[in-house]
Amino acid sequence: MNGRSLHSLRVRLAVTLALLVALAVGVVAAVAWATYTLVGAVDRTRVTAVSDAGPLLVGLLVLAACAMVVAHSRYGYRRVLESVDASPLEADDPDTHGLRPHVQRFAQAADVEVPAVAVATEREPTSFTVGNGTDATLVVTEGLLEVLSEDELEAVLAHEVAHLANRDATVATVAATVGSISEGLFARERRIGTWLQFLLTIGSVTVVLVLVAIPILVLSVAYLVVSVLARVVLAAGAITVGVHAQTREYAADRAGAELAGDPAALASALETLAAAGPPETDARTQFHASSTLGIVPYALTDTDEPGVPSSLARWVPDADSELDRAAWVRGLSSASGRVGRALEWRPSTHPPVAERVERLRRQARES
Repeated sequence: MNGRSLHSLRVRLAVTLALLVALAVGVVAAVAWATYTLVGAVDRTRVTAVSDAGPLLVGLLVLAACAMVVAHSRYGYRRVLESVDASPLEADDPDTHGLRPHVQRFAQAADVEVPAVAVATEREPTSFTVGNGTDATLVVTEGLLEVLSEDELEAVLAHEVAHLANRDATVATVAATVGSISEGLFARERRIGTWLQFLLTIGSVTVVLVLVAIPILVLSVAYLVVSVLARVVLAAGAITVGVHAQTREYAADRAGAELAGDPAALASALETLAAAGPPETDARTQFHASSTLGIVPYALTDTDEPGVPSSLARWVPDADSELDRAAWVRGLSSASGRVGRALEWRPSTHPPVAERVERLRRQARES
């Protein structure tokens, strides 16, 4: 990989880390604000005491955010492996495809620690590498092993080792697993929504409504705050991933092709994986860690939450509404439809396969 490309990747990784810290600060600040507001509603004297300790609290806020990012860097990769049920191959496990010897050879050539190798029992054909700065695991799926030739498989393994050589695997793992924050918020949103629905149901009886009015109000505010925060974190996490995702894939393609000594084999592997995967992938579901880290963006775990529309978008009518054919209604509906689509926008996590293949073909011609 040339020096200019490597410098660009390093800059983008630094920006990604800064955005991750900023996102963590925002999450911790939102929780602190909610706690502050709740305390204020109960005891104003405590609020005054908290306000007097402003500078100290700001420092604690930043420290808590940094601790959150460090925790994700240290333990986030384990969550990814658990989510796809991938366990590293042991010394006595069968390795009919020679995964470990290939990975060891590429790791030694790239001068990096040899990562563990794991096979996920998934049909989607993809691979990815996760790490925490000291440990790393290279994951391939059974679907990938079935569709690739030996030369293509070696090229894919070299691509994954290149991520380690470029020092981007750890940052990418943190950026991808930060989505777990939004997943936790979505789970709380569902729980609060269930209680709110229950109270609204029993509150339909006028006499009971007087008793549950305050809990309904409190839960409604909590639901709104959690709902908005969950979707803001989801969108911010997606944008954070988008800062470096495409650059890291181009860099790993080039470095991996150099390690394998066959750019054409990696180009062929990408074409095979693109053809063997799902014909359509909802962009909103591409922010599960396995898809953002993958050589191709196929999510390996069924998850509905990242695809949940924003709180605003779900109330925006579709542009093809049949409710009324009046010109002004059609104009409003079209405008609101564009707003709804804008609320669902997410940056691309991977460069187009055709562009990656073209670059690799060019690299093969130049070598």
